[in-house]
Amino acid sequence: MAETHTWSVGDLCEAIRDTFTAVFPEEIWIEGEISSLKFHSSGHVYFDLIEPDNSGNHVDKMSVALWKGRRNSVESVLSRADAGPLTEGIKIRIRGELSFYAPQGRVQLLMTAIDPHHTLGQLSIDRERVLQSLSKDGLLETNRSLRLSPVPLHVGLVTSDGSAAYNDFVDEISSSRYPFKISLAHSSVQGTDAEASLITAIQALANTDADVIAVVRGGGARTDLLAFDLENVARAVALAGTPVFSGIGHEIDRSVVDEVAHTAFKTPTACAAALVQTVAAFDQALGDSARRIANLANSCHDRAAALISSSARSINDRARRTLDVKNGQLNAASNRLRDLSLMAIDRNLERCNRNFDLLQALDPSRTLARGFSITRDEHGKVIRDVAPSGVPIITETATSFITSTVTDSASRDAKENR
Repeated sequence: MAETHTWSVGDLCEAIRDTFTAVFPEEIWIEGEISSLKFHSSGHVYFDLIEPDNSGNHVDKMSVALWKGRRNSVESVLSRADAGPLTEGIKIRIRGELSFYAPQGRVQLLMTAIDPHHTLGQLSIDRERVLQSLSKDGLLETNRSLRLSPVPLHVGLVTSDGSAAYNDFVDEISSSRYPFKISLAHSSVQGTDAEASLITAIQALANTDADVIAVVRGGGARTDLLAFDLENVARAVALAGTPVFSGIGHEIDRSVVDEVAHTAFKTPTACAAALVQTVAAFDQALGDSARRIANLANSCHDRAAALISSSARSINDRARRTLDVKNGQLNAASNRLRDLSLMAIDRNLERCNRNFDLLQALDPSRTLARGFSITRDEHGKVIRDVAPSGVPIITETATSFITSTVTDSASRDAKENR
């Protein structure tokens, strides 16, 4: 039986290095997604390049090291392409030398170069995929269809507390003369926790009485703004139920959040200025309306005053004419009444004179003077019928009163029949 060869650790590591050199004599290109990114104090950069499966699980990975001496060159390439720095979660295509790191028994790719256009292309592909998904679900216009308050004084602000974007937005709002209220929901705007942080902040403000939600971030490269292209963040914006203004600091491309927001602006300052302008426009319209109402009221007042004055003059003229006519009629009636009164007085005076003459003629004293007398009983009542015997009676003549007692009394008819 042949003796089995036993390798020493050093020999095996040397054999592995020789094998890599033989199989991969030159640098290779490899693509994948950055994970576990670490910037060491020495200036070196370490990360894993992973290839997730369809469910998002990390199946395969390769350890990558970017030495300090190569780092400046790689970052310069990324900067010129406006691709931003190496960022957790982005897809990259890099070149490097495959090596075996014996002290840790680990295979590593020693990175020497990067293809920024691959990263940008992947971002564009992912962006289009997200937009198509949102469009299919009818979410591109959902937030834009919401009615914005004409006076959005309560602003829900989603950004990193104390950041340049926060200060720019708040300074612009504060410099206005309007009583804005800002409710801040702090959120990370880049990095691995940005997605969950943005969604939580947006949903929290959507449950308040904020008139509008402003999602703002300062300028940066495409990879810096990666969180604003994520589908779940865009869906949170679209379904917020409150108008969302975006002010994400980029001048060229629009993020997916910009596409689903109610209104998108280039910078946080521009976003704040638009809100101030919205309130100012309402204020101006309100002032214009107040002035128009005042002018209309004054005009109506002047017309009414002129109409009243004209009516008063007309009434006075008609009243004077009517009064003159009535005075003439009254004078005529007074004259007629006076004449009629005088005639009535004359007629009544004549009638009184006739009655006086009649009364004079019928005066009992004249009758008595012609020899007649009036007989009364003891109570002064004129006796016109038969008087009982024995009753005292008083007879009045023209010159005297005679008292007597009835001894006999009979009616005229009875006496004539005897």
